[in-house]
Amino acid sequence: MTTREASRASRLSKASLVISLAFALFGSSFLEAFSQNRLPRAGFFNNSTYGRPNQPSVSAGGVSDYHLQTPGLHLTRGENRTRQNLSDPYNPGEETLNMAFVRWDTSRMPLKIWISPGLELPKMPFDQLQQTRVVDVFKRLRREDPFGDLGQAQGWTEETNYQVAAGIEQWRIFQDEGLISFGFVNDPRDADIFVFYTDMFQGTSGPGGINVGGNTSARAFSREDLANPVYRKTPVIIELSTRVNHLPEKMQGAAAHEFGHALGIKAHSPYRDDIMYSDRVVTTLSEGDKATLRLLYHTKWAYAL
Repeated sequence: MTTREASRASRLSKASLVISLAFALFGSSFLEAFSQNRLPRAGFFNNSTYGRPNQPSVSAGGVSDYHLQTPGLHLTRGENRTRQNLSDPYNPGEETLNMAFVRWDTSRMPLKIWISPGLELPKMPFDQLQQTRVVDVFKRLRREDPFGDLGQAQGWTEETNYQVAAGIEQWRIFQDEGLISFGFVNDPRDADIFVFYTDMFQGTSGPGGINVGGNTSARAFSREDLANPVYRKTPVIIELSTRVNHLPEKMQGAAAHEFGHALGIKAHSPYRDDIMYSDRVVTTLSEGDKATLRLLYHTKWAYAL
């Protein structure tokens, strides 16, 4: 057995352990989702082996897409909600596009999420992520083994993925309302949204040593772009810091925050009570967060993810 084969066998063994744990946690619902070939909820995901090669014929360029970067967790002064505005939405628009609404078109549902087995993309300065991450992952997906050269982020454990999935699952309530739908996939080539990890983002040390806990990179496309024959859908990339989010509740909150960005809530909330507040201090969605997602998905989009 070669070193590469031994590594792959080890990953398969770990994947089997994750699936066994998923069955223990979710019981028959896990098998039911599998047997019906439905996109599963948290617990059925993250195999680091890939199903089939994929070869897009056109690169990520070719249309006038717009770079979007939404870093999470940095120091700002926030407001406190009052009884009068407890469930008021905030503006979720993209600042670089004059606060235009950016979200997924309903034709792209259900969204498919791949949470990597702790993989860390190549390190680079934080301010360069938006210009490189989406294209880098897009190009990697053309390879037979897209992420085989990546190592695991320091501080990641298999439990980390369950914490991330729990954060993402907080948005499941909107599936019941018919606004969005999503599930977790084993093959990254099937995914729309990817989750990777890093111990720390480069160049993000703030006052008092506070650092960025998460980042979401994406591209937005106009309706004209989507009609362009050279258009190809591009991935949305979430990266989470294992060091900043070293406690389970912190990782869960950071995942919920970044998935909110991935759904299209681009602007941060001005309210400290909301999960989408920039220097997040809560770990669960507020009524204001919920109202904001409803506003976004009940409104016609100007740009699509």
